[in-house]
This record gives sequence, C-alpha cells and structure tokens, in this order.
Amino acid sequence: MGYCASMSKSSFHVRRKYTGIVIKKLENYGYTAELDDDGNIICLYFNGDKIAHDEDTMFQAIAPYVEDGSFIEMAGENGDRWRWVFKDGRCEEFRPKVTWPDE
Repeated sequence: MGYCASMSKSSFHVRRKYTGIVIKKLENYGYTAELDDDGNIICLYFNGDKIAHDEDTMFQAIAPYVEDGSFIEMAGENGDRWRWVFKDGRCEEFRPKVTWPDE
C-alpha cells in the first residue's frame, strides 16, 4: 500500500566510486539519481507517489557512502514534513518544530 509523499527539497551527494552501490539500493524505492560528467551523484529525485515505509533501513544502508550534510526533505499526505539527514556514515530523521508568535 504505502503513504503518499513527495520530495520537497534535497541536497544529495555521493562520490563516483560508490555510485553503483547507492543506485542499486535506491532502485526499488522510487528514487532516481542524477550524475555529473564524472559519475558522482549530485542530486536525488523521488519519482514515486508512495513511500514504502522501510526507507529508514535503506538510507542506513547507503549512509556510509553519502557525503556529510546531504539531506532529503519530504512532505506527506497529511501535512507531515521530515528530513533524512546524512552525517558520519549514519542517517537520521528529523521533524520540524512549528512555532507561532505570541499574540
């Protein structure tokens, strides 16, 4: 089944020597990688409309190959927003905190 979501923003980078490993892991999750002329992944696109709910496992598997500071920001069907952030060979999910000014 799945949960409807769309990618709202990303900054995603993988060096050429790891491109094949990462693309292979991404292929069953609706993500497509854009390569530069040297074969480095410079961008990631989500082509699906539903996430599989085991992206966390997949992103942990590729995290050692992803450049620190890379992230994928998503928006869900019910207004949820989150980011998967890559740092030190790990991937963490973060949710934004909405604050309203005092009236």
